[in-house]
Amino acid sequence: MAYKMEPGRVVHLNDLDEVDSEIVFKAPQGEQAFEIISAYFTPGTQTQRIQNKMMQMVMDSMRANLWDVVHRVLGKPYQLRGNRPDAGFDLGGLIQYIYNNIYGVSFPNDVKKQLASVQHLPLNEAMPGDLLFWGNPNLISNAGVYLGGGRYLTVDLIGGIVEIQTVSKTWMPDFVGSLR
Repeated sequence: MAYKMEPGRVVHLNDLDEVDSEIVFKAPQGEQAFEIISAYFTPGTQTQRIQNKMMQMVMDSMRANLWDVVHRVLGKPYQLRGNRPDAGFDLGGLIQYIYNNIYGVSFPNDVKKQLASVQHLPLNEAMPGDLLFWGNPNLISNAGVYLGGGRYLTVDLIGGIVEIQTVSKTWMPDFVGSLR
């Protein structure tokens, strides 16, 4: 049994190499929302596992353009309530812009609401595109988008620009969040 990914479609093949499960989706374009057009899963004992794997493949395909979006925002200035490259960004606006452009979701621009909108994971399960938060749910002191390799994208309030920083052993994130 194998999985096959094509633009806008992921399938699961049975032992006879026939499609037995399929998700057809419309990938996000800019801030246009991701949409599942149709989904079919053959009933069986492994349906949930197959469905989870197929959705993970869809999410991975959307995350593939993470670096394109990162390069659009890198070096942009800090701007209170900013959420566009031409205007600058605050923490919530940066995360909102990235998530809207990668996943095609209508993501909030308030970091508290962002923390409440994602599934919480242990730090060792963080993948590129996941969110990192420092502080507590009532007072977030920093946030960013994990890029892999211990690096994350954030708005440096001291330097006043969007930049890539490294997760420090002396200042580890308190929460990791994901749309997975």
